[in-house]
Amino acid sequence: MRTRRQILLTRKKPTNFDVILGESALRSAVGSRRIMDTQLRHLADAGTRTNISVRVLPFRAGVPLGDLTGPFTILDFPQPKRGVTAEPPVVYAEGYAGAMYFEDPDVVARYRQTHIALGQVALSEQDSRQLLRDIAREYAE
Repeated sequence: MRTRRQILLTRKKPTNFDVILGESALRSAVGSRRIMDTQLRHLADAGTRTNISVRVLPFRAGVPLGDLTGPFTILDFPQPKRGVTAEPPVVYAEGYAGAMYFEDPDVVARYRQTHIALGQVALSEQDSRQLLRDIAREYAE
């Protein structure tokens, strides 16, 4: 599965990927220190691709929406050729008890607004890459 996702991001006409990560996710070790170092450097490097945006929501941003949203993904599908029905956007939201999929246009719009609001307080792509590399160095020590 991971290999297939990598292909989508690196093929000739790659998929766009725009992610905002909370700083806490970067500082919570999953696996060894070496794994964390490698993963964070990989994220920083991936963010240099034109189709990938990796930004960090720093601790200092607090809880900008007044509540925690939890992880979510907005899936937008390419517009098909004429005469074929387009797939509507879907929000995939992860939770402790499982995942939920939302197709209701109002709910999808709400998640889009959430992503925009988080983006307004997230670090720039360049500052995010620097923070990713700084934290990676901490794991490498």
